[in-house]
Amino acid sequence: MSADIGRFSLNRDIKLSCNALKIIACICMLIDHVGYGIVHAYLLAHKMDLDPEVYVRLGTVYEVMKGIGRIAFPIFAFFVVEGFMRTRSVLRYALRLAIFSAISELPFDLGLFDTFIKEDHQNILLTFLIAILMLSLIRYTEEKIPGLSISVRCLVIVCIVAAFSELSVLLSTDYSWKCMLLTAVLYLARSTGPFRLIAGAAAVSWEKYAPISFILLYFYDPDVRPRFKYAFYVFYPLHLIIIYFLAKLII
Repeated sequence: MSADIGRFSLNRDIKLSCNALKIIACICMLIDHVGYGIVHAYLLAHKMDLDPEVYVRLGTVYEVMKGIGRIAFPIFAFFVVEGFMRTRSVLRYALRLAIFSAISELPFDLGLFDTFIKEDHQNILLTFLIAILMLSLIRYTEEKIPGLSISVRCLVIVCIVAAFSELSVLLSTDYSWKCMLLTAVLYLARSTGPFRLIAGAAAVSWEKYAPISFILLYFYDPDVRPRFKYAFYVFYPLHLIIIYFLAKLII
């Protein structure tokens, strides 16, 4: 693997493909969303009539499910950056994210918030779309603007990350500026070998359990080509709408 996508020279007996890591992330995300969309919603709906001991136990279950879910986001963010670096067309990649973000918004609002329109919280695919636009501008700054000193170039990149972070906050996207920070770090550290994962773990250290993702990513095998690309996009809105209907049956 070329240096710009971070292959490590250390020998590893365990190797995880892009598909395997995304499946792990999908399972963790599913557990997280079931925890929030069903368990947490059940606790809110029945907090006055539940036995205190049952309430505490269900609360513990929810916290465990939430903790497992923290593993998902860094893995998905990592592969958004990988996809950006590998894709033949950033425009098609961005368009795909835009389409599935639009498709997913209603299931996202229904599955997690039991409402048709949640104006103050947008789905993660929109966040990733903004991240792709940010990375495109960073790449343009690196490759297409000659004559900039290292200090000026760094300052420009910091300003780009800050601007897109603010945009994500204004649009109330899931993970907002935290996603901009992580994807920028993973992209800028793309040639630093194992330090890339350490930097990524540091960038998500604000979230309990999230750095665990980078232990899994250490075993990433980039030589196995990804398959079922659209299956992961379909899974996102599909599992959310299923959670919505299950919540209606249970709650």
